[in-house]
Amino acid sequence: MTTPSVMAARRFSPATRLRLQLVFAKAVEALAETYQLQAAEFVRRLKTRLTVDEALQRYFREVGVPATIEETVRSRALISLAGLIENPPRPEARASGWTILRPDQLIEALRRRVQHVEETNLDCRLAASMSDEAVAATHVRMALETAQVLVNEVSPDQGIMLYIRAFNLPAVDAQVVFRTAMSQWAELHPLAEPAHAPVRPPAAAQESPMLALRSRREFGLRVIV
Repeated sequence: MTTPSVMAARRFSPATRLRLQLVFAKAVEALAETYQLQAAEFVRRLKTRLTVDEALQRYFREVGVPATIEETVRSRALISLAGLIENPPRPEARASGWTILRPDQLIEALRRRVQHVEETNLDCRLAASMSDEAVAATHVRMALETAQVLVNEVSPDQGIMLYIRAFNLPAVDAQVVFRTAMSQWAELHPLAEPAHAPVRPPAAAQESPMLALRSRREFGLRVIV
């Protein structure tokens, strides 16, 4: 995501362009808040595995916070993590002395280290996925607000795409945001049901005269004749 641009909105009236600038400014603020909340949650989730600074660095690497708001997100996240910074969790006690040089102890320490790294990587991926979902939800919300601002100017899909282009979302993220926003727009604006013409009851079918049943004997005589 880059700084939003209103270059594509030049064809709109000055009043509409100003409303778009307001929506985009609200979107930047909403995204910064979302990233900050998710960064703090990321650190708390990994507090027993990484320090606060290590977890924040890992978050920015895993999630890819836009450079334009990275410092803002870091500062807000640190403020919200003040309690954790003042009272960090105690590290686990480890064996000391000559026993750690025993081959079996070295192998066990290596096994624990590998397991720790694998579990840490998994927790990072899980927390990063949660952050991606939250950021996508924020993009969808602001894309819908953009489409609502332009409802009298362009179609909803064009309004949503204008938001996606303004924030220069990657292809995969853009597809997710577009489809979700379109689905939610359809739910919020259901199609009006067409008026049904009164259904006329079908005309009663004329009863066809029943064929007179004839006896086998009579039928046989006619065939013979």
